[in-house]
Amino acid sequence: MKQKALVAGLTLALASAVAFAAPSAVTVNGKTISAQAQEKVIQQIVKNGQKRTPELEMQVRNQLIQKEVLLQEANRLKLANRAEVRDAINNARDTVLVNALVADYAKKNPVKDADVKKFYEEQKKAYGDKEYKVSLISVKTEAEAKKVIDSLKDGDKFATVAKKYSLDKNTKDKGGQLDGWNSSANFPQPLAVAVRALDEGDFTEVPVRVNNGYFILRVDDTRKAELFPTYEKSKDHYKNMLTQINVNKQIQKLNEKANIKIGK
Repeated sequence: MKQKALVAGLTLALASAVAFAAPSAVTVNGKTISAQAQEKVIQQIVKNGQKRTPELEMQVRNQLIQKEVLLQEANRLKLANRAEVRDAINNARDTVLVNALVADYAKKNPVKDADVKKFYEEQKKAYGDKEYKVSLISVKTEAEAKKVIDSLKDGDKFATVAKKYSLDKNTKDKGGQLDGWNSSANFPQPLAVAVRALDEGDFTEVPVRVNNGYFILRVDDTRKAELFPTYEKSKDHYKNMLTQINVNKQIQKLNEKANIKIGK
C-alpha cells in the first residue's frame, strides 16, 4: 500500500515538473520563437499576480505564434513602408524612449522614506482635523445669489430653495446636499475658507464666487476627521506622488535648459 502511495506521489511530482518545465522553442515559417522569449512573457504575467498554469503557458505560446504570423504577413505586404505606419512606429519608439528616460531618472533618484513621511504629514495637515457634511446652492449671477440668501433669511428651507434655484445637477434634486463627509481641502479655496468659517447649521450670508458662478453653502454637520488614511496604508501612494513630482521638476529643468524657438 505504501509502495503504491509512493509511486502515485512520484507520478504527481513528475507531472507537475513536466507541466511547469521551460517552454519549448517554436518555429513559424522558419522563424524561431525561443523558449526564452516565451518564458520572459510568462514571468512578467506571473509577476503581475497571475498564477502559472499549463493553460497560461499554452496561451502565451499561442499569442506569440499569432503575433509572429501577423508580423510576417505585414512584412510581406511591406506595410512599414507606408508613411502613416512609419510615423506610428516612430511615435511608438519615441514614447518608449521617453518612458525609459523617466523610469531611469526615478531609479537613479529614489525618494527617501523620510521625505515620504514629511510629504504625508503635509497632506494630512492640509486635509485638516475636521470633516463636514455640506449642502450648496449654485447660481449664475450675484443677483440670483442674493435672492437665494434673502429666501433663506426669510426662513425658507435650504433644501426647498436648492431644488428651486440651484444649477448644480449633482445636488439639486437632493436639496443641495453633497454625498458623505468631506474635508474642506476637497473644495476650491474660496469655498474651503467659507466652510471652515461656518458653524453647524449656518449658511454663507455673502455669496461665494468661484470661476463664473456664485455659491451659497451650509454646513449641516461636523466631526473629527476619520477618512484620511494612515501612513502605513498610504505610504506607497504618497511615494509615487512624490516620485512624479520630482520627475516633473526634472522635466521642467530640461525644458528651461533647452533652446526652444517658436516660429521663424
